[in-house]
Amino acid sequence: MRYVFAFLFSSLASLLQAEPPDRACTTTKWGAQECIRWAHFVHDTCQLIETVSTRHKLDTDFFARLIWQESRFDPFAKSHANALGIAQFIRSTADLRGLTDPFNPADALEHSAHYLAEMTNRYGNIGLAAVGYNGGERRAEGLINGTGDLAQETVDYVRIITGADHQTWVSEPPQMLNLDLDQHKKFSVACQTLAQKRRLSPPPRRGPALKPWGVQIAFGTSKQSAKSKYTARTKQCRLLLKNEQPDYLFEKSRASRLKGYYFARIGRDTNKSAWEFCNQLKASGCLCAVFRNTR
Repeated sequence: MRYVFAFLFSSLASLLQAEPPDRACTTTKWGAQECIRWAHFVHDTCQLIETVSTRHKLDTDFFARLIWQESRFDPFAKSHANALGIAQFIRSTADLRGLTDPFNPADALEHSAHYLAEMTNRYGNIGLAAVGYNGGERRAEGLINGTGDLAQETVDYVRIITGADHQTWVSEPPQMLNLDLDQHKKFSVACQTLAQKRRLSPPPRRGPALKPWGVQIAFGTSKQSAKSKYTARTKQCRLLLKNEQPDYLFEKSRASRLKGYYFARIGRDTNKSAWEFCNQLKASGCLCAVFRNTR
């Protein structure tokens, strides 16, 4: 793949007699000038992704995943919505952000990293920054405030890049998230391998093993709310629960795609054993019900 890139861009440069020149460079708006040589496109693009993400204090692997999802590192990409270049800026956003040429991959990547870092600081995490980048800042703010919805494209986009869904980024943002392109390779090698193979796998979904049945004791609109209610509602039966660890399961509300509840449940392997435990809790003065667990 790297030879295809090298041939494509070196041929293009020679045919147009240095228009465009043999490299595309950033401005010095945020620091030293960085360039992508057309003849070394894969290597230089990965190096620049690492440089500008570090400069703007943005997670490098997240940035690489997002740019890959946007354009597959194609500097001349053009979407059906007229998003342009490697970072897929539409003209109005490019003008607003001060990006003169969206088809300059070096400058587009620098502006993209700066924009994503800005939204990460504003919204609190990279997941919501990804929402803003794909769906627009108004959609991101509507999601945060519970007043708006997301297009399915944005829902899928956030999940593919971050490995977590958009609702998780609103209600319970992951504190530890490994977005490494390849856990066994350093970034530069993993990035170049990705560009050559054109393949990206999202991080695996991890979570505690969940038993098929749950004895539900409390619920709330947030995980903390569900925990507080669980503590309050188990005072009379706390001896029965002293060796139990509740699962907190999020389920979307049927009335709204953006809202839902966290349910505090004690896991059991069978419906029968769940009801037996629930009846013991009831006999001690606690309320409960039994439900089948789903992820």
